[in-house]
Amino acid sequence: MGGVPQATKGMFLTRVLANEPLCRDHWRLVIEVDGFPDAQPGQFVQVLCSDPDDDRHAGGAYIRRPFSMGGLRRQGDRCEIDILHRVVGVGTRWLSRLQPGDSVSIIGPLGKPFQLFDDHSVAYLVGGGIGLPPLVWMAESLKVAGKRAVAFCGARTADLMPLSCEATVPSNVADATPVVRDFAQFDTPSIVCTDDGTLGVSGLIPDVFERYLQRHAADAARSAVVYTCGPDPMMRAVAEICQHRSIRCQVCLERMMACGMATCQSCVVRVRDKKRDEGWGYRLCCTDGPVFDAADVFWDS
Repeated sequence: MGGVPQATKGMFLTRVLANEPLCRDHWRLVIEVDGFPDAQPGQFVQVLCSDPDDDRHAGGAYIRRPFSMGGLRRQGDRCEIDILHRVVGVGTRWLSRLQPGDSVSIIGPLGKPFQLFDDHSVAYLVGGGIGLPPLVWMAESLKVAGKRAVAFCGARTADLMPLSCEATVPSNVADATPVVRDFAQFDTPSIVCTDDGTLGVSGLIPDVFERYLQRHAADAARSAVVYTCGPDPMMRAVAEICQHRSIRCQVCLERMMACGMATCQSCVVRVRDKKRDEGWGYRLCCTDGPVFDAADVFWDS
């Protein structure tokens, strides 16, 4: 394990290496931590969005916030973690002001990750907005596993795309849109779309994804698996497309989690359960997920 400790999770005081704006509202925070346990794409950390040495939490948030990990790099016992965050409130506003050398308290890694399947050689990564980071890390895992992947990256408009896109479009790649460097570093071609057409293909990402499947139906039906993360309406639409085409799909759900460790019971997800007379039951997103089989999830109407 190269010096990686065997604990499954813990509380860590980390050091900020970088905190850079990516677009209008999104930032990439890079933190450094010693002794962080083994982790996989889809898992998350609970971040204290206030000064760890200030009991009053002045200028920040009292309750920790959950953030998926967008990447993890190790060198011996030392680990770098990428966290993408969007400024929407007190906690994330505090995060956006962090400078290199500042301290941040995290708990993790938490939750269940995405699964790799031996019988699926093609993976489609479908993400929208703040749901894209775990899919970038998943692209790296797929490359290491020798799997072929295609990424579908959606946002409402160009200045809300939290990824690095090239201005040019490759002429030798089918279905080409501007190259996303975050995925290209893992040899993963990407298809970019925005709701208003200001970057890449115009349209909603489930529609763009379905049109792609129509053009590559044989490949999808034979050996594909889908990993998706983003807003619930987007994931629900992707899950329904996959169900219609009998494609296996894993969803990484986003829920507010006060604790992240099944203590507060605040992040319930309704799932199918054949053992119950009702045919369904509740699971906790923080410990039973955040990754679920899409076929098991009851989506809110």
